[in-house]
Amino acid sequence: MTAPRSASEPVPVPAPAPVATPYELAFTTDRKRFYWTNPNCGITIVDAGRDSALVWETPQGEERRRWTEISAVNMLLASDGKQEVNQCRIDFNDGRSLTVSDAGANGQLDETRTPIYRAFARALNARLAHAPDGTIRFTAGMTEGRYRVMQILLGLLTVLFVVTPVVLVFIVRDWRVLGTLAAGAAFVWPFWRLMQNNAPRAYDPRHPPDELMQ
Repeated sequence: MTAPRSASEPVPVPAPAPVATPYELAFTTDRKRFYWTNPNCGITIVDAGRDSALVWETPQGEERRRWTEISAVNMLLASDGKQEVNQCRIDFNDGRSLTVSDAGANGQLDETRTPIYRAFARALNARLAHAPDGTIRFTAGMTEGRYRVMQILLGLLTVLFVVTPVVLVFIVRDWRVLGTLAAGAAFVWPFWRLMQNNAPRAYDPRHPPDELMQ
């Protein structure tokens, strides 16, 4: 028989029921970049106090990672060759990673998923903002090394498609060369814009970069 509870003894408060918020977004694991089709879609944020986690399912089964297992978050603006694709890479303490994006199964931008991605990225950052300082690294854009290489490539493209036509205008005295200049500028501009948005930097998870959630 259970002894009666005294009036001074505190009544235990039941733990809040877990709240799961699903997001229909494509994802890849362990930095996989090349594929013909991506069958992985659907990631869930589970709010459950200390057991809050990310949950996703692959053909190998369900995976769950708690907030305490996350070591870094990187937000990036990639390209499918035609349009920009938003990506959020989540690194875990064991060296594995999860990359979530607004791409479709073929890796190209799916504009219907962009608002869903934006909601996911903001929700994830808002929750991780409560992590103890220094436990999670928040970065935006490319790595320093990759950014330098891309800067060199951008410089070469600018010389080839923008500077050269300008020089030709004064050499050949033919204003039709300006058409080549306009075409070159139109070709270089998206690349330049991608570089500007992907400049390597740290960010505050309370204010994730809007330019990487377009």
